[in-house]
Amino acid sequence: MIKKLIIIFFIINFFIFSNPEYKFQKDKPLNYSFQIKGTVSLNYPGTNEKLNIFIKGNLKFEMLGMEDDIYVLKIVPFKTLVKIDEQKLEDITNSETSVSSLISSGIVKMKKNGEIIEIDEVNGKILSLTQVLKLLPNFPEKVVSGKKWKQRMPAFELPGIQMCALEFNYLYLKKGNTSSIELTGIHTIKEKKKNKDITITFEGKNNSKGNFNFDEIEGKIKDFKGDFLIDLDAKFEVPPSPDVKGKIAETYTVKLNLRLNILLAELL
Repeated sequence: MIKKLIIIFFIINFFIFSNPEYKFQKDKPLNYSFQIKGTVSLNYPGTNEKLNIFIKGNLKFEMLGMEDDIYVLKIVPFKTLVKIDEQKLEDITNSETSVSSLISSGIVKMKKNGEIIEIDEVNGKILSLTQVLKLLPNFPEKVVSGKKWKQRMPAFELPGIQMCALEFNYLYLKKGNTSSIELTGIHTIKEKKKNKDITITFEGKNNSKGNFNFDEIEGKIKDFKGDFLIDLDAKFEVPPSPDVKGKIAETYTVKLNLRLNILLAELL
C-alpha cells in the first residue's frame, strides 16, 4: 500500500509540478530572429501622429559567466532592418559582422528562473530590446500545469513617449518535454508617478496576448508570438510659473494607441 502511494505521489508530481529553468552554455551562444511590426498612434494638443513601424533582425545571447548562480549574458542585435513610415533608418541585413547602430546591446543578469535583475545598456541607442526581455516568463518556485502567475513589466522606453508599467498573466501548460506559456494582458491600467515637478497619471487598457514555447530539456525559449494592444491616456499636470496668479496646474493629455506584433524564433 505504501509503495502504491509513493508511486502515485511520484506520478502526480511528475505530470503536475515542474521546475523549468533557463540553461545557457558559455561555448554555445543562442541566436534568435525577431520581428516587430505595427503602429504607434499619438494624439496630443496640436498634433495627431501615426507611425508605421517595422523592425527585424537577429539577437545573439552569449553567456559571459555566472555570479552567485546568476547568468551574466551579453545580448547583441545584428543583421537589423529598421523602418518607420517606409523610411529606412538602418539596413545591415547583408552584413555578418556589423552591430546595430540604433538598437542597444546590453549586459543582462538573469536568474535561472528567468527573472532579470539587472540590465546594463552597453551603448545607449534609440531602441532598447533588452528592456523587452523582461517579458520572458519568470517561473515560480513550484510551477503547476494549468495555473497562472502574474508578472509586472517596468515602464519601458519608447522614443519621446512616456510609458507606464504593464502587468501580465502567465498560464503554464506542460506538454511532454515542451511547455506552452500563454501571456495575456491585465486589462485595466491605473498608475500615477512624478517626474520632477510634473505629475503623470496613466489610465487605459492592456489587451495583449502571446504564447511562448519553452524546451524544458534544453532550458530555452523556442519561439514566441504576441500581439500587444495598448490604449493609454497620459495626463500631465504641469505646475504654473511663479508669476501666474492663482497658481493652477495645467493639464495636458496624450493619447497613445500601441498596436505591435512581435515574433521571436530560435535560429538553428
